[in-house]
Amino acid sequence: MTVTQLAASGAHFAAWRDVPAGIYATATQLRTMDLPRQPGPPAATVDGQDGIGRITTITLYRIDQSAPTASTAAQLAAVRARSENAVRARVCADCGARPDRAPIVTESYGPLCPACCHIRTLRRRQEEASRDRAAAVQTARDLLRPGSRPLGVLLADYTERGHTPSGIRRSPAAARVTVLGENGEVLADPLLRLVSTRARGIPDGALDGAGDPRPAAEMLAAALSTLTVLIWQRRDLEGLAAGLYSQGAAWILPSHEHVHEMAGLTTKWRCEVTPDGKRPTPVTPGRADRMLYLLRQIADTDQAPAMPIGVAS
Repeated sequence: MTVTQLAASGAHFAAWRDVPAGIYATATQLRTMDLPRQPGPPAATVDGQDGIGRITTITLYRIDQSAPTASTAAQLAAVRARSENAVRARVCADCGARPDRAPIVTESYGPLCPACCHIRTLRRRQEEASRDRAAAVQTARDLLRPGSRPLGVLLADYTERGHTPSGIRRSPAAARVTVLGENGEVLADPLLRLVSTRARGIPDGALDGAGDPRPAAEMLAAALSTLTVLIWQRRDLEGLAAGLYSQGAAWILPSHEHVHEMAGLTTKWRCEVTPDGKRPTPVTPGRADRMLYLLRQIADTDQAPAMPIGVAS
């Protein structure tokens, strides 16, 4: 079966992390096992890189369908006897495991079994996260430090209109845009209509002033122009931007350098690394006052010394 046929059959993995452990191996991995084996029929494919770093599709074989190579026990023993390093390379430098498949060779730590290699990777990611946390604390303190541009915490709370019969989400009817100062005082709290006055689901307050959102948007933009604005993330404001544009209203945020996203700052401060090595997305505070509270929490964090927390080498 060709690689193309294998991929078409559905036995395909997008990345090595998706390949079940202990089930599949490449032909090279089979040959370099402690007791070498030869592959059976091709069983799957995985996207990866070849020896010079080019993206390619790699053929995998089931380990349980492989067969011993022609090497005898005497031949295997002779190879090991010729090189002390060959024996040492089969042993994990961290835990002493002697896996069937050849350990992963690293420059810093020597040969590692997959579990120890994964642990080392996680520790490195945690060390990176620790450095990011220290930077996040400093950023939060800078945002709350009195300066020429006071802080404004902005959150848009949408009035949703459900979905169309075909399942498409309707654009929001209106948005309550709350802006808090760094002491928690409400600086602005307008309700802006984001759809035509003929649309359904518009809250009564958004129809004030003949239903025109432009004057309120202009006043909000003027107020924000003097502030350093903290938002959760820009994509949360896409519905607001599209709605104001559709009604011919001005965009409310100041220039990019005066707008900061709280989501990324919180990710760095929470300093969490999942077992698969990723940084989880934090849960949104959902309210402007809770976002301000979270910012103060970050700023008040005692600066723990940046790691090392890695396994001793």
